[in-house]
Amino acid sequence: MCGIFFSYSQKEHEAPSEKLLDDLRKRGPDSVGTRSRTASLERTTTQLESKEQTCNLNFVSTVLSLRGECIVGQPLEDSKSGSLLCWNGEAWRIGNEIVQGNDAEAVFSLLLNAAQSCNVNASDGLFSYDQSKQNIFKTIATITGPYAFVFYDAQSARVFYGRDALGRRSLLVKRYETYPFPTLNKDDSNVHNQILTLNSPAVEQLYQRLQSSLAIRTFKIPIPPSKQAAPARVAILFSGGLDCTLLAAIIHSILPKWEEIDLLNVAFENPRVVQAAAAANAPNPPNPPAANSVYVLCPDRTTGLSSHAELLKKLPERTWRFVSINVPYAETQAHRSNIISLIHPHNTEMDLSIACALYFAARGSGFITDTSTSLDIPYTTPARVLLSGLGADELFGGYTRHNTAFDRRGYKGLADELELDFNRLGKRNLGRDDRVISHWAKEVRYPYLDEDLVSWALSIPMWEKCGFGQVSNAEDTDSPMLEPGKKVLRLLAWRLGLRGAAAEKKRAIQFGARTAKMQAGKTKGTQNLS
Repeated sequence: MCGIFFSYSQKEHEAPSEKLLDDLRKRGPDSVGTRSRTASLERTTTQLESKEQTCNLNFVSTVLSLRGECIVGQPLEDSKSGSLLCWNGEAWRIGNEIVQGNDAEAVFSLLLNAAQSCNVNASDGLFSYDQSKQNIFKTIATITGPYAFVFYDAQSARVFYGRDALGRRSLLVKRYETYPFPTLNKDDSNVHNQILTLNSPAVEQLYQRLQSSLAIRTFKIPIPPSKQAAPARVAILFSGGLDCTLLAAIIHSILPKWEEIDLLNVAFENPRVVQAAAAANAPNPPNPPAANSVYVLCPDRTTGLSSHAELLKKLPERTWRFVSINVPYAETQAHRSNIISLIHPHNTEMDLSIACALYFAARGSGFITDTSTSLDIPYTTPARVLLSGLGADELFGGYTRHNTAFDRRGYKGLADELELDFNRLGKRNLGRDDRVISHWAKEVRYPYLDEDLVSWALSIPMWEKCGFGQVSNAEDTDSPMLEPGKKVLRLLAWRLGLRGAAAEKKRAIQFGARTAKMQAGKTKGTQNLS
C-alpha cells in the first residue's frame, strides 16, 4: 500500500502541502520518493490551428512495503523512456496468474510493454497514440485487486490514472467518472417455495470463495517491525458480529496455527449515554462504577467478547488476542479535526461517527487481559494488514432497510435496494475508510469484495443469498431458525460451529461502538458537520 500524489500545472511544478505530505508519509512510512517531468503537449484550438503547451508534472509516492523480499521505492521509473508509475494497492492476480514478488514492479512492466508494443506505426513511423491507449486500458482490465494508480507514459506524454472498479483504494480528484460495477441478478421467476438450508450449494460455494479470497490476501505478509518475538501479521477489525467472526474462523484454516491473530475491538466513552445512565440511576445511586464500565457496556464490546469466547472454544489451538481499544471522549475530541480532514470531501455526522470508530480501531492501541492474572496489559498491535468485513451487507442483504424493501415490494424492491447499496459503496464508504485507516500505516483488505466473490454473489438469485419470505421448519435440522438477512453467511457460520455469531443481529458500527450522537440534541446522521 502507498500514498500517491500527482499534480499537473502549466505554470510551475506544484508540490503537496506539508500537511498532505505528512499524511502521505503516515500511509507509507517505509519510503518516500518524488519525480517531476516537463512535457510539451499539442493542443488543438480550431480545426485548422493547434498550439504547443508546456505542462509541469509532479509525482510523489510513499510506500508501506507488504509485498516482495525488500522495499521497492516509488515512483517507479523506466530509465529508457522516462515513464513513471505511482501505485497504491495490491495486484493479487494479473489475468489468471497469481502475482509473485512485488506487484508494483509487475504492473509497471506490463504497462510499459503495453505502451511500447505499438509505439511506431510501420508505414509512417509515427506514434500510434490510440492503439497505445487501448493497450494500456486492456492491461489495466486484467488486474485483480484493490488499487489506485497514476501512470505517466513518457513516449506519448499522457497521464493515465484510476482505481479499481469497486473503489477500494482512495483516489481524490476534482473531476471523475463513474465506471460500471458488475450487474445484479434480479430474476425473481423461480423464488417460490425455495428455502436456503445448510446443504444448499450456495453455502459451500461461499465458503470456497471466502477461503480463496482470504488465502490470497494473507499470503506471505512480511513480519512487521516489532520487538515481539513472533508479532501478529494480521489483525481483524472485530465487532464480534457475523461478518468479521466468519472471517476469523475461515482464516484459521489458512494460516499456520502458531501465527497469532489480533482482534481489534473499539469502544467509546459517549457522554450522552453516560448522562442518560446517570439520570436513570439518580434516585438509587449504584455502587461506584468500575473504571472500564463505560466501555464494557458498549454493544460491540459485549458481542466482541462473546464471539472471542466462541473462537477460543471452537478453535483453541490458535492465540486469538482480543485487543480492547477504549477511547475517552476527550481523546475523540482531540483527534476530531484530523479525522474530519481525512474524510474530506465527506462531511456528514454519520461519516464522522463511522470514521472515528475505524480511525481508533486501526491505530490498534489498547490493552489485552492476562488470563493467568486477569490483569490488563497495554498493547498495540504490530500488524500492518487489517481485515474488514465490509461488503457483506451490501452483497447479501444485511441491513434493516433490505428487510423493509422486501416487505414493501418483494424481491423486486430488495433487488433495487441491494443494487443501490452496492453501486454507491465506492463513493460512499471505501475511499473515506481507506484514508482514515491508512493514516496509521495500515492497509485494510476486504475479503468480501474480492472480484470473483463479488461476481458470484451478484450472479446468484436472491433466495440463495438471504432468507426473506422463506418459511423454515423448526424441526428441520438442515434449516436452523436464523435471521433472513445474510442468511447464506449465517448458515455457513452455523456449519462451522459459530452458532452465537450466526444468530447475531446486524448493528451499525457507529451504534455498536457508540460514536454516534455523542452530544444531546436532535442531530441527524445526514446533517453536515458544523
